[in-house]
Amino acid sequence: MNEDSWLEHLQMLLVRFSHLGIGNDMAGMSLTEVWALYQFLSRLPGD
Repeated sequence: MNEDSWLEHLQMLLVRFSHLGIGNDMAGMSLTEVWALYQFLSRLPGD
């Protein structure tokens, strides 16, 4: 998966799980942390 693809998917996941309040924290995250967040959210039920 290329970087643009997973980042776009992450944006969709952030909308889906907006009740978790994670979206605002992304600005201060490193790329490694954002990747880990993507991995976490993509494993939650409903994806």
